[in-house]
Amino acid sequence: MKKVVYTLLVSILCINLLSAQKSDQKLDNKNNASENNRWILGFGVNAVDNSNAKFEDLTNTDRWAFAKAPFYLNVEANIDGQFSVATNLSFNYFTEGKIFEGATILGEDEGGNDTGYLAVDLAIKYSLGKLLNSKSLDPYVFVGPGISHFGDYKTQENPTELVEAINIFTFNTGFGMNYWFSTTWGVNLNVNAKWGVATEYNNHFQSSLGFLYRIK
Repeated sequence: MKKVVYTLLVSILCINLLSAQKSDQKLDNKNNASENNRWILGFGVNAVDNSNAKFEDLTNTDRWAFAKAPFYLNVEANIDGQFSVATNLSFNYFTEGKIFEGATILGEDEGGNDTGYLAVDLAIKYSLGKLLNSKSLDPYVFVGPGISHFGDYKTQENPTELVEAINIFTFNTGFGMNYWFSTTWGVNLNVNAKWGVATEYNNHFQSSLGFLYRIK
């Protein structure tokens, strides 16, 4: 958990440093709302797939964790209208019957335990909105590091063995779409692929859907 805290602090520091550079620059396009509003807050729900099934049977709900506290919080700082830096904090749980690294979770209701998930991620985002010449639709791509925590768990296949909790560093990449239905409020859809660094397992996907709020 200490690694999670350290990563969160580094993420916040990076955002403040980049936003400080942004505050010293003059904006040339006063009609572009995304450039005139430096900070964006995001919040919503997320689902995590750690089934180890790759791209097979993505619609199988047993692959996706979405329980108890499937929420995320996000803070984003605009740099120049196309580049931005964001940090994301997300929570979730793998419960009874969910597929986890090819095995099936034995949940708390059946004498096991529900597996907690906590992630802190940092992203450098590149907006494609200018290519569409649209003030409402704003697709983007991103890359960045992160750290994910998986709690301990038991499986239905081996209910007597407790698999220890693990923290892993990840390299993340993905894409998303913002839709602004006003100058202040919008919605976001995001897809994130996470590869474990220096670990053989726990590559996973995370998708999220939420609301955005621009701070003027």
